[in-house]
Amino acid sequence: MKDFWKNINKTSAAKFAVLLLALVNQGLSLTGHNLLPITSDQVNDWVSLTFTIVTALIAYFDNSTIMKDSKVNGGDQGETQK
Repeated sequence: MKDFWKNINKTSAAKFAVLLLALVNQGLSLTGHNLLPITSDQVNDWVSLTFTIVTALIAYFDNSTIMKDSKVNGGDQGETQK
């Protein structure tokens, strides 16, 4: 029996466990039972919050005018003309 557990791939076992949990959750959901007590409004709020945070971080770091080495008028303009 020890050889059986030694030969099991841990990644595959974890994937199988997640798949089994998803199948049990789907079966319970079809019968009207909720395994996870999450409402649709809560999912919507979390997705909106995540989207807002990611968008704010991208906008903050992508805006070159707030960085030290950027120019005040229009950010990076490429090479200066000689």
